[in-house]
Amino acid sequence: MVIAGSCATAIGLGIGRFDFGAVGRFMIDDAWISTTGMGDLAGLNLGAYLLGSLHHSQIRNRKVVLRMMILALLLLPLSFWLEAFESSFLWQAVARICAGFAAGHLISGIPAIALAGLHSRHRRRGSGLVLAGGGIGALLGASAIGLFAHHSAMIAWVILALLSMALALPVLWLLSKSIQSQSAPEQSQAEESSTDLSAIKPGNRWRVVVLLVGGGLLVGAGQVPISLYAPIVVAQKFGEASSLSSDSLAVLGLGSTVGALTAAFLPRRWPTSLMLPLVSCIGLLASVLFFFSDEVSIILLATFLIGVWMWMTATLSYDRLGEFLPSAEAHRRVWAVMVSLVGFGYACFSFSFAHLASANLDLVLLIGIGVLVVQLSMELLQRLASSKAPSY
Repeated sequence: MVIAGSCATAIGLGIGRFDFGAVGRFMIDDAWISTTGMGDLAGLNLGAYLLGSLHHSQIRNRKVVLRMMILALLLLPLSFWLEAFESSFLWQAVARICAGFAAGHLISGIPAIALAGLHSRHRRRGSGLVLAGGGIGALLGASAIGLFAHHSAMIAWVILALLSMALALPVLWLLSKSIQSQSAPEQSQAEESSTDLSAIKPGNRWRVVVLLVGGGLLVGAGQVPISLYAPIVVAQKFGEASSLSSDSLAVLGLGSTVGALTAAFLPRRWPTSLMLPLVSCIGLLASVLFFFSDEVSIILLATFLIGVWMWMTATLSYDRLGEFLPSAEAHRRVWAVMVSLVGFGYACFSFSFAHLASANLDLVLLIGIGVLVVQLSMELLQRLASSKAPSY
């Protein structure tokens, strides 16, 4: 059940990864909202996402977790349907808040439910298959909008609503299986998901956990310059913002999918603690290429690589947390905190440098490179802090 649930959820997780920016430009063209309104709605969506993931991290009861997941699974496609047929800002704001809150719960909770009881030697592969759904969802959403929306905001929202309903089916199946298995002793699940920590000093153990979770803040911040400003950079250099807007989202989704699947099928003998710093180098390379590039193809390559970096880091971090946390329940809750920090880092960077980006975008890109240098340093520190890492 665990491996099958992981594979099914790999697609289902994508319902939490649709990019509002793919539809936002149609809403502006149809005079539903202004450019400022789009930014306000995106901010509300992100704030609700943070609230959802933080709320998930505080839930201790497994029955409550499953109930909240079912509620989120129903709420997300419903919010898309509401957005399709009502253009007022207040209605759109309510729908964006519902979608963000639901996505925060789904992204925080699905990996733990899908991988419950999975032996540690299979955890990296399972988490990679599950988290690949984030990239697949973004790729499917961007492709479907580009093919069928025809510059109509209402049609774009209908497409996302239908797609999210279809992608919800494997998650619904997984949740039903989890509810049926509630009669099984939770202790056995926790033991099967946990690692022998006797060889690791407690101080080193929690130092690694703090570095990994804190690094989520930098992962969220470090992706902003490319994921948010790629269309602006191309507009300034080549005047091709409209064509790259959809392309960059699809390329980012493709990179995220490739990154998660690559992490899933890395040889287990390659230690996760070593792979994390190496993956950080991919993100740093992408940021440098993006800054110095004078070609659209290189910018798209950098966008692809930043997607690879983001989702390889997420997959390997989830696996790494499982090596150091004492139970599956602790793993779920700490992962939810890390997801929250990724969103918080994204929000802090984008809001802090929004005005600077309009005046000196190159400086913002340089700051982004600096963030990724710090992120690489934290990954090196977690490697040094675990000289007695467990072996599999």
